[in-house]
Amino acid sequence: MEGVLSSLLASSLIVGFPSLIFVCSILIYYYLCVMKKKISSKDSLPPVIGVYIMRCIYSITQYWEMIIPQIKLYRISNDYIVFQCLSVVFTLKVMDYLKDGPKTIRELSQLTKSSEKNLFRVMRALTQEHIFNYNQSNQTFSLNSCSKLLTSPPPPSSSPFEQNGILSTNDEELGCIFSMLSYPTFIDAWRSLKECIESGVSGFQAKHGMTFFQYIDEKDTYIKKIFDSAMRQSYATKIHTQIINGYDFSKYKKVCDIGGGIGFLGFEIVNHNANTCVCVLELEETVRNGLEQSKVDEKKQRIIEEQRLVFKTGNMFIPRSIPSANLYIMMQVIHDWNNNDAIKILSSVASTMRMERNHTGQSPKLLIIDSILDDNINNDTYKRSCIPDIIMMAIVGGEERTLSQWGHIIKESGLQVLTIKKFNRPPFLSLIELTIQ
Repeated sequence: MEGVLSSLLASSLIVGFPSLIFVCSILIYYYLCVMKKKISSKDSLPPVIGVYIMRCIYSITQYWEMIIPQIKLYRISNDYIVFQCLSVVFTLKVMDYLKDGPKTIRELSQLTKSSEKNLFRVMRALTQEHIFNYNQSNQTFSLNSCSKLLTSPPPPSSSPFEQNGILSTNDEELGCIFSMLSYPTFIDAWRSLKECIESGVSGFQAKHGMTFFQYIDEKDTYIKKIFDSAMRQSYATKIHTQIINGYDFSKYKKVCDIGGGIGFLGFEIVNHNANTCVCVLELEETVRNGLEQSKVDEKKQRIIEEQRLVFKTGNMFIPRSIPSANLYIMMQVIHDWNNNDAIKILSSVASTMRMERNHTGQSPKLLIIDSILDDNINNDTYKRSCIPDIIMMAIVGGEERTLSQWGHIIKESGLQVLTIKKFNRPPFLSLIELTIQ
């Protein structure tokens, strides 16, 4: 044991200290700049520096796990247990009860109708994970910056979405995303992961006998609403800002956002491009959800009334249901589908683009916004999308793709790549601009 500890100390000196010194130097420099008023204290660190700091911390942790592999296995097992504990207190609405202020475990157990002893043990464990704060002097639990993200929206209004507690007015809150991931239907799909691997179909389909999208459209419209709201809340990463700044939409008069959900990207495009109109093509239930949620936002409602953004019911597998446009967008749509279906979808869009070219003499473009895995499995960028790829496999039967895999389905669909632009911020998506062959 002493030999192992000595090795850890030596490796920390070699690997950890240089990274630690670099991180400390950056923070000291930032602090001195603030003191000298060269930059505002409200300014964030440059993205490149922030990403590098995170990589340094991650690499140090990863190095320790390589030396003592038991640490990795303990961490993985521990993460599963922590998720289960967090899922339970979330379901019991503990975060909501703490919004008014700190409470003792007796108060929380009475509010949640739970066992005081067992609830305390779970809360104690989550406090150790820095999800809650605990005041030893008065023995009360309180929210911190992490648990605040999992509180419910404000009190219900006239909107049925707010009455169901699934429409958050704060994009920074992640309650809908967590609701979706901890929803019993999702948990059942994860439990069918073995069948997914053995049969080749998604865990969701193995468990429920139908695809995820069929299920939420036909059997459980509530989870459909959670899903749509979760997609909206995923924009806490501010990815829409990256897209708006990273691509010139102003040169397109008509844009069609295929599978655009409740219009989150469409509204952003319209807000930043006065001469651009957007059509959001979606299934009937999602169109209803989009129109309903837009009613609680006066600005969005005005945009819809002015017909600068319209919702249209359609099927992306059927070319004639896709409206004419100068630019088609598919944001994180293709990764929901296997290769055969992905080629069918892209071929359908390509057919519509070809008809548009024959009619107007100009070739529309297709902008795919999605992840591109690195072809080198050992590359750090590969790790960013591995877990999302497993989610695609288990839940919807889709996949994240490498550049060569993207090239295959694009070529088979009668399309060709014009440009590719990668973002260096989470969730590390790419813009793939296409035209017809």
